[in-house]
Amino acid sequence: MHKDGLYGWFLRNLRGKKGQRGFTLIELLVVVTILGVLAAIVTLSLVGLTTKASANACNSEYKTVQAALDAYMANNNLGVLPGGQASWTNDMTGGVSGSKTGTVPLFNSSISATSPYNYTRNGVTQFYYTWDQFGKINGIATDSSGAQFAGGACVPH
Repeated sequence: MHKDGLYGWFLRNLRGKKGQRGFTLIELLVVVTILGVLAAIVTLSLVGLTTKASANACNSEYKTVQAALDAYMANNNLGVLPGGQASWTNDMTGGVSGSKTGTVPLFNSSISATSPYNYTRNGVTQFYYTWDQFGKINGIATDSSGAQFAGGACVPH
């Protein structure tokens, strides 16, 4: 065996006679190209995820609010709600004074023996809703002015 061992053999035979230790230009270009292709694949897979996440959040919250309306009507033996909810609201406490426009108390911040029910987990929802007199949600918006989702990402079922 040669006195430099296996490492010396690699230096002499794979890196030329001078024994350079750096990478060749071709090797660097191949690595950069592979990294570029991987970055492109990851970037393309992430495009549109925020829109999809927002739509999923809206659909999940919609189902929760609709189930809360149904439970409220069932627990109170109501066939219709007086007037429904015509203005956009995300306030589920059912207050009618000041900025509170809701008429159906789906969130009860002070549960008691005479008022034990709490139909939603939060008093304020992320999105804004309107519903008809039969308790069916007929509008979902991103703000109190009724702005709809871009591209109709979330609509009542």
